[in-house]
Amino acid sequence: MEHVIALHQVYGELIFRGLKFHEIRKAPIVREGDVVFLYIARGNPVVLKRTLKKLGLSEEQALTQRGSIAGGFEVGEVIRADFENLWEITKDTSGLTFVYGEEVGKTWLRSYIKDQGYAFTIEKPFLFQEPLTREKMKEVYGTRVDGVIHLSSRTRKPWVRALLEDLMSRDMRFI
Repeated sequence: MEHVIALHQVYGELIFRGLKFHEIRKAPIVREGDVVFLYIARGNPVVLKRTLKKLGLSEEQALTQRGSIAGGFEVGEVIRADFENLWEITKDTSGLTFVYGEEVGKTWLRSYIKDQGYAFTIEKPFLFQEPLTREKMKEVYGTRVDGVIHLSSRTRKPWVRALLEDLMSRDMRFI
């Protein structure tokens, strides 16, 4: 199955630089073997700039662009765990500690998942040779894509099926 999920730009950068190996969600939205495409939807530009600086990079060196589907990955193991176990499993692999520090990252995770959540491993990340911008999606598929989205091949909407077929056929560069 294929999915498009929204992700803050800072986490997309970490995935495509090989520094983020787990994605955390409240619900089990994916299964092992699924393909996830990342829509770089939003995020705090100050946090992005600070994180790129930690990596010794400038904003011009970002691999992703807000408002585009930049690439994706294959889903590995899906883990369901209570807060404490999920934190122990993902604190160094989700990007939370790297971006925010351990204390703030842990606090954020607690407020996001409450008592339990899901993490899935990121395998075989790839970037598109040419990202798909929201302007191009509007032009080709006649839909406006802003904010948080989750699309999957379970849909009956023809435009979503066409979008997923387009994404599966694009040239990819595996990281």
